[in-house]
Amino acid sequence: MKQPTDSNFDNYKFASSVAAATMAACWLEHDAVILDTETTGLEWGCEVVEICIIEARTGLILINTLVRPINPIPAEATAIHGITNEMVADAPLFFDIAISVAQILSGRTVIAYNSAFDKKMLCSSAAYSSGEPPYVNSDFQCAMLAYAQFKGDWNHGHGDFKWHSLTNAAKQQGITLEGTAHRALYDCQLTRELILKMAAE
Repeated sequence: MKQPTDSNFDNYKFASSVAAATMAACWLEHDAVILDTETTGLEWGCEVVEICIIEARTGLILINTLVRPINPIPAEATAIHGITNEMVADAPLFFDIAISVAQILSGRTVIAYNSAFDKKMLCSSAAYSSGEPPYVNSDFQCAMLAYAQFKGDWNHGHGDFKWHSLTNAAKQQGITLEGTAHRALYDCQLTRELILKMAAE
């Protein structure tokens, strides 16, 4: 879509920010979970090497584990998240945790920062290891898109609000958290802090 005209853009931006804040509050109220994965790459056929799921409202950790992929982790993936083949040598295969993950997510609203990617990687790993299509009754929603509305920076090239990385979004909101970026637990916790910040506005 085109950016609204100057005369009504402020109203549009305000309404979008309020909608995002309301959505964040609903996630907390309805006991959504927050999910993050680290992977061997970005495309279909790549595999999950770490997964974490926490409760949005309480921060309770429901699962946090390394995952041993069938294929080796490429060096370029390790350069991003720091997870090596040695670290996952004794970790469970995705097949071993798939049922537990599905049970945690079943019927829940699942929040991820770039949910389309995380859902794709879950399905890719499941298809690669077992051929079963998982998580069909889970409602995946995207904290990155919600924050884009909340922040309200316009992207003229895409004709929509600008996407921000999780790290930049946290910096913009003055959120600091001890831990290692691009690890699943840290990114879940950082996403939760961002949701709490949006919901409080």
